[in-house]
Amino acid sequence: MNPIKMNDSTTNRTLNRIITPILLIVVVASVYLVVVYENVITTIAGLLLGVGVFFGYSRYPKLKESVNDGIKKDKVYLIITGLILAFIIPLTTRTQPYIIHILIIAEISIILALGLNFQVGSTGIPNLGYAAFYGVGAYASALLSTKFGMSFWVSLLAAGFIAAFFGWLVGLPTLRTRSYHMALVSIAFGLVTYIMLNNLVFTGGPNGIKNIPAPEIFGWSLFSTIRLFGNSFPVQINFYYFVLLFLVLMLAIAFFVYNSKIGLFWNAVREDEIAAKCSGINTAKLKLLSFAMGAFLAGIAGSLYAHYIGYISPENFNFNTSLQVLGMVIMGGLDNIVGVSIGAFILSVAPEKFRSLADFRMLATGLIILLMLMFRSSGIIRQQIREYKKSHFRTELANKDEGNG
Repeated sequence: MNPIKMNDSTTNRTLNRIITPILLIVVVASVYLVVVYENVITTIAGLLLGVGVFFGYSRYPKLKESVNDGIKKDKVYLIITGLILAFIIPLTTRTQPYIIHILIIAEISIILALGLNFQVGSTGIPNLGYAAFYGVGAYASALLSTKFGMSFWVSLLAAGFIAAFFGWLVGLPTLRTRSYHMALVSIAFGLVTYIMLNNLVFTGGPNGIKNIPAPEIFGWSLFSTIRLFGNSFPVQINFYYFVLLFLVLMLAIAFFVYNSKIGLFWNAVREDEIAAKCSGINTAKLKLLSFAMGAFLAGIAGSLYAHYIGYISPENFNFNTSLQVLGMVIMGGLDNIVGVSIGAFILSVAPEKFRSLADFRMLATGLIILLMLMFRSSGIIRQQIREYKKSHFRTELANKDEGNG
């Protein structure tokens, strides 16, 4: 009987390893159909394919168990598969630079959403002025490059740290506030930043900043056309891979923080701040850290956006932008890195996909959010409950016994 059980176990393990990558490829294929093709039938087919995968995952426990098991045990394998797909897809759209542009905006939006997730998702701090940090990073990088002639790399780091400093400053008054009072403080900061950018002379006022230089690597501009294997590729593809590197780095940081003590302490503050204080957690320090780290990612995203577009104005960082990023986090799933990334991708692509609807495209985006709140209020991927393995506790108990002995 034992050999049969072993064979069954091996078969199940093999199926789990196959099903998860296949579903990942199917999901990417559905997204590809929706984003790349303008044909209505193709778009609907892609949406139905994506909804079918999501419905099957939600409704069939065995499929859900197989996928979850595959994700837990083959994370590296799935990450490699995802990176390969992310690398290959733009090469298939070299004759469609606008599609690559949409993907770049989606990458920047994911970095933004990951930063806000530190505050709203992990720590439970309502921030409705997050676009202000995005704007601070963009303007800091643009001014350092255009006014002082600094290189992109110096401007990029400066943008991140300047935004983090402002995040720390905004976090100070929120230490004595709760719930909607925190939201009011963040709204006030966002409005003040918007008004200052609109009226200060050195920021260009409502005209913004023009002619922001493109990033350079060893003297080679990212906006230089390249030719490979006799084919000419649009300049957008250079920036796509460039931003992809930053996105992978930020995702790695987000996963590391989530699985560290900092992430655990942030969750403790979110669930019950008084209980966290009684447990010896320095809640004030952790809330300031959450603000600073979230603002740092927003500053990096702002710098990338400014040097990619080449022009920024206050209208790029208004209250609507804050609400859109907040919608990405809520739609994807609070405190869930993968879910937040998916939500950011959808809500950054949707307005561009519905551009043909002119003034009604934001209405279509709002409708997507409304439907999600009605039928999936917890987000695309629910917030994960932290699990502690029994083996960990057995090791801890064994160490204590040895110490007592």
